[in-house]
Amino acid sequence: MKIKVALLFGGNSAEHDISIISALQAGYALDKEKYEVYPIYLAKNGEMYWGDSTGLLEAYTGGNLPLLLKRSFRVTLMRRDGQVFLTDLMDRQVVIEGELVSVDLVGNVAIVRETVR
Repeated sequence: MKIKVALLFGGNSAEHDISIISALQAGYALDKEKYEVYPIYLAKNGEMYWGDSTGLLEAYTGGNLPLLLKRSFRVTLMRRDGQVFLTDLMDRQVVIEGELVSVDLVGNVAIVRETVR
């Protein structure tokens, strides 16, 4: 079974663009046989997005950002019963593979520990 890794990048910082490039490069460098990467973009206004294109560098260049945001899910990290979960904003559906997942936050990386059933 692969370890699921959520990369959190962007944010309200002067280093916003560098954060995108660095995180995506780190994601590309991870061994795909061991890790499943979930790139989560933090917009400058603090909103978080995840989707099929959030891991593609070209989605952030050439004026493509509005289309990326439109095609992505707004997500959030929430705490429940002492654990942190990644979910959509309405807590209606779970973002990663349709299941609620627990994550460990390590710096800019959220490592998914387990699927909660």
